[in-house]
Formats: sequence, structure tokens, C-alpha cells
Amino acid sequence: MLYKTGNENMIKHKKNFNPLVVLEHKLDDTDALKKQRETYIAILNHDLKIPTLAQIRALELLSSENLGTLNSRQQELLDLTLDSCRYMYGMLTDLLLIYKYENNDVVLTLEKVELLRFLEDSFKDFETIMKAKNLKFVVRAKDKCYGIKADKAHLKKAFNNVLNTCISNAFDGTEIVIDLSKSQDKGRINLSINSKSPYMPPETIKGLFSRYVTCSEKMDKVGSGVLLYLAKRIINLHRGDIHINSFKDNYNFYSIIFPCINECKFCACAQKV
Repeated sequence: MLYKTGNENMIKHKKNFNPLVVLEHKLDDTDALKKQRETYIAILNHDLKIPTLAQIRALELLSSENLGTLNSRQQELLDLTLDSCRYMYGMLTDLLLIYKYENNDVVLTLEKVELLRFLEDSFKDFETIMKAKNLKFVVRAKDKCYGIKADKAHLKKAFNNVLNTCISNAFDGTEIVIDLSKSQDKGRINLSINSKSPYMPPETIKGLFSRYVTCSEKMDKVGSGVLLYLAKRIINLHRGDIHINSFKDNYNFYSIIFPCINECKFCACAQKV
């Protein structure tokens, strides 16, 4: 009796026939999808990201009044447009980074980073929104030096994404408290970001680190939903981890753990800089 499976013909007696499954995989379809993905990424980078950056630079030039004095309404309109362009640029950057992380196309350039100085530098990126919401950063550290090995550019993106989430959800006129501590027995640094913001149930927290999942319904915010997903990918790649705990008295805790560098020379150098 004749049996046809895939492109193979087998002539066997029915009573002696053992079932055989042949799986076919069309490489043409895979190549086509890959080309489509690469084209999409190229469009994001060249046709959207670069022109958006050009718009930002032009708006910054106008906003600085180098080309003429602005009245208050003109300044307000420019600032709103500039913030919108910066948001778009950040979202495009996040999407491109996610593509690289998911395709294992990221190479970290590790160097010694002192977290206290690193945090101070990150805070500068949020001065405008912190002032608008009347928020304040409070850093509490038991030691003078917290050293880790990290890629500064990628780590800053992760920190900024977490801080952006905290600031966006925080109640106006409150403090965002950052606690730093060391677990000497486990050789790690614990960084906790505490903010007074709306309670998030466990099912919401569970999905926050997934792609394109946002807590906008609970927080009454609009967002891309990729900030914490990307932050977790970056932190995990640095051999760290991040967790969120939310309490019904409207306090949220973002806990980040990193491997610690226990080097006295590094700490001494960091304090002198």
C-alpha cells in the first residue's frame, strides 16, 4: 500500500506500517518575516527617530530664545511640543532597544559605577516634571559608597524608566524616597524606590513587566507599557532583579537588587572625584 508523507513515498504493508510524522519548515517565509522586521526597524530608526531628534533640537533652539523673544503663551506652547517630541523620541528608543535585547544583539560595556553619583545624574533628567508636580527626591544611604559593574548608558535607561514610572504615578506634592543598603552576606546592593501613589492589585503588578501592558486604567495615565519591561531586561542582563510591592494605603515600593563590588580602592577613588 502507498503512503505519502511530505515528499517521501513509502511502500509498506498496512499491518507492518509504523506512523511517521515529517515536519516541513519553509525557509522562504522565515526569511520574508526577517526582512519585514529589519525594514520596520530601519523605518523606526531612520524615518522616525532621526527626524524627531532634529525637531527636538530645533524646538530647543526656539525655546532658548536665541532666535527671538517669546511671550508666555508661545513659550508654553513650545514647551508642550518639546515634551511631546521628547516622549516620542524616548518611546522609539525603547522600541529599538527591546528589539536588540530580544534578538540578543546587545553587548554591554561594563565599568565600575558608583550608584550615589549615578542617581544624582539621573535626577537631572526629571527636574522639569518634578517641579511641575511639586515632587522631591530623598536619598537615604547607610554607606558612602555603593559600587557595581554596569554599562552606564543601558543602566541609565533602566533607572530612568523606573523613575519615570514612579514620577508619573506619584501624587502631587509628595516625596519619592530612595533607600540604598548592602547585604554583605549575600554580596548585593538593595535599591528601593518608595512613592505615594495609587494601589496596584497583584494581578496588575504581575503584568507590568510584560510587553505593552500598562496600568493606565488604574493610574489614569497614558503610556506605551514598555518602560518596566525594558528596565527588567536591562537589570536582568546586569545579573540583577526588580520587584514591585504595592500597599492599600497608597504606597508603592520598587526594589532593585544588584551584585555588589566590595573594593575599598574603588570607593576611595569615587569619593575623591
